[in-house]
Amino acid sequence: MRILVLAVLAALAVLYFTVGLRFGYVTLTETQLFNATGTNTYVFRTLEDRQQVGVTGTCRVRSGRATLRLFGPTGTQVAGQVCQKGEWSLNVMGSGKTGNYRLEVEFDKYTGSINLNETRAGE
Repeated sequence: MRILVLAVLAALAVLYFTVGLRFGYVTLTETQLFNATGTNTYVFRTLEDRQQVGVTGTCRVRSGRATLRLFGPTGTQVAGQVCQKGEWSLNVMGSGKTGNYRLEVEFDKYTGSINLNETRAGE
């Protein structure tokens, strides 16, 4: 049993120092992150021209940084925001042509919590 506990602790340590620990699902629940590194990508589809799409929410940062970038159907960045140390509200929205909008959340040794909600608004 001790070997199993040591193996689990070793696996958690390896995860912590490589990609970090994440508890939750970023666009569904408030997510707790510890030393998170890497990029998460989410896709939102619009069905009408000039329909707004994106995310709203909050981030509470103890250390590190999270960068949110929203890209339009043509691949150009239409909105963005950075979460640095402190507590921030988020509003990353974009609109334009019909198609797939891609949200990239880039974590750089991020420790704290993030709560994102998909938001849509008509014309």
